Amino acid sequence: MSEFRLLGPVTVCDTAGGVIAPSGPKQRALLATLVLHAGQLLSVDRLVEELWGSAPPANASNALQAHVARLRRLLPAPGHEWISTLPTGYLLAPGRASTDVARFTRLSGQGRAALPHDPGQAAQLLQRALSLWRGPALQDSRHGPLCTAEADRLEEQRLTALEALYEASLQCGRSTGITAGLERLSADHPLRERFYDLLMLALYRGGRQAEALGVYERARRHLITTLGIEPGPALRARLEAILNHCPTLTPPPHQTPPPSPSPSPSLHQHPSPTGRSHPSGPGRPPGPARSRGDRTDPMALPAPACAADPPALSPLTGPAASATSAGMTGPGASAGLTGPGASAGLMGPGASVGVPAGSPGGAGLVAPAAGAGCSDLTGSAGPTGSVDLTDLGGSAGFADPAGVAGSADLAGELAHLRARIEELARDQQDLLRRIQRDQAVH
Repeated sequence: MSEFRLLGPVTVCDTAGGVIAPSGPKQRALLATLVLHAGQLLSVDRLVEELWGSAPPANASNALQAHVARLRRLLPAPGHEWISTLPTGYLLAPGRASTDVARFTRLSGQGRAALPHDPGQAAQLLQRALSLWRGPALQDSRHGPLCTAEADRLEEQRLTALEALYEASLQCGRSTGITAGLERLSADHPLRERFYDLLMLALYRGGRQAEALGVYERARRHLITTLGIEPGPALRARLEAILNHCPTLTPPPHQTPPPSPSPSPSLHQHPSPTGRSHPSGPGRPPGPARSRGDRTDPMALPAPACAADPPALSPLTGPAASATSAGMTGPGASAGLTGPGASAGLMGPGASVGVPAGSPGGAGLVAPAAGAGCSDLTGSAGPTGSVDLTDLGGSAGFADPAGVAGSADLAGELAHLRARIEELARDQQDLLRRIQRDQAVH
């Protein structure tokens, strides 16, 4: 049975498994328009507008007729009249042919329906649905209003299916293998709050509460800057639950986890109809999450393996200074900073970071405001300028090698670190004040 494929470059798969691709963009746009409205009469004027917009050629009807004739010769199954010519236009009769759009709609609908009672089965169905995507819908065929509107509708369905897939993975108890994909999706679709919500939950369950709070602040900042609005009720409720360590955030009872949503192939590389990848379409290469500057749109095709989570927040490093990790717990905890002779100030609600005068590069652990709870924080400074932070899920160790501490380079580095610590402290205090205001209002 033939299949029209629109979830990527517009092609036709014939009964023998061969792939037929129209030769030019006008041919592909015409085929896509006829398939999307299969069984419906499309007038000549409507098709002309779809192919040429507001600047049609002088002999537009004749040019359209020539394109239709070439499509008739191209389509498979001799003996079946695919395109009928009527007095006012053209009609495509699909017969027994199917479309990948119909398969995607059916599988994704079944997956969303199974999500409340069987998240494992839901994840499998949603991955099968998303595997049908070979690139942006109607790739290179969106010349007119009909194909553009349909492509936008299909893209929205794809993102909704991705949200459901990651939710199913979290309901199955998987959190550590999906943060990389959610990081990319939240960066590539910064106005979709659901991706931020799922990412915050995955990070919290992975013991990365400070990063989960940072995701909320990033989302809030972007929404205010772009739209002038605060995050919606769902995202604010997720923040409140994380701050209060709500029991509902804990993973559900053990279930057999589904294969993790894999990193998406590059927008310049997608699977061919034979299943092999070639550099001609959308997606993202597999790999750990990259910086948010990479704005390519993920085509989330599932694979049995999943990328490792991105490393913990990278410390600031200077000469002869190293950091293994800076784990931070407690609401409002902030990122650690490392450098020669410098340490990270970590705090709970109402706490701040201070840089005592005369203490090179030191970040003091300042007591929280009266009445505020604070995670167990211990810090000790040794004679070599090292700081050991315990009970915070990680440690940061520093050593001052002989001959470096007195150099001008070190002094400049320390000054930079002091400024950075103070900047982070101000940002942290702003976040805490906003959280306290929200709690007072609600």
